[in-house]
Amino acid sequence: MFNAIKISLYKLVTTIFIYALLYLVLSALFPSYNKAIVIFLFIFLSITIALFYNFSIFKIEYFGYSNKIWAHQVNTLKKLDLVQSNYAGIELDIVFDSTSNTFDVHHPPELSIGLTLETYLSHLKSPKNIGIWLDFKNLSLENKEKALERLSFLVEKYFLQKEYIIVESPLPEFLKDYENSGFLTSYYLPTTLHTLTSETLTDKIEEINKKIKAYPTTAISTNLVDYPIIAKYFPKQKKYLWALHKTYSAPIFTNFRRTRSALKDNTVQVLLVHVYTLKS
Repeated sequence: MFNAIKISLYKLVTTIFIYALLYLVLSALFPSYNKAIVIFLFIFLSITIALFYNFSIFKIEYFGYSNKIWAHQVNTLKKLDLVQSNYAGIELDIVFDSTSNTFDVHHPPELSIGLTLETYLSHLKSPKNIGIWLDFKNLSLENKEKALERLSFLVEKYFLQKEYIIVESPLPEFLKDYENSGFLTSYYLPTTLHTLTSETLTDKIEEINKKIKAYPTTAISTNLVDYPIIAKYFPKQKKYLWALHKTYSAPIFTNFRRTRSALKDNTVQVLLVHVYTLKS
């Protein structure tokens, strides 16, 4: 607690110092005192508005589609408490341990913090009113049945609804039992399709098509930057997307247009977005 207060005070003092320095510079550059004040206030307000917008939950590009906006990588209880009342859904990463028969909440190669999915679910305030996207990091032939049994147990214990839970994996061949059990499922597509050459992309699309036909899932999922490609080649497939770009990262207008296009698409069911905190 003391360290948090100290850091907050440090940030406050630093901010005041920067604005004071800015005011002194403007006063020196502009002999007219009133003019310097006006410019200082304009810059101050611009920065304040920019920061407020950056940390705001819903942005202009999300307008009208708040039900599709879910929080990305909510892998701690602290972050869960911060977002669960403000977003339609949450996404978290899970790793199944067959020995202990538990799901560990973390994103490899990051180290585990010892948070089990059971503990995580026990902290949900409204389990029936929130979507849950499970990025299953180690789903395999060996653990798929035991993991499904454990997940089904947790869903029943914490009064969740399977039709609001997405189980995602890059191995759709192991998702069939989850689909049959009532969960939503998603084939995690190969990433960075937009970086491939035309010839390589054609081969990759054909490979993805074969998997979709052989192992159908509720939807396909990928990064927002690849949305134009999957919208073209898989126009009828339901889609779950995630946006990793930051508020003011370039190209700003391209990110805005792509976000709006995706949200307006009826086949796009979910868009994961980065949750901004003072730490991040």
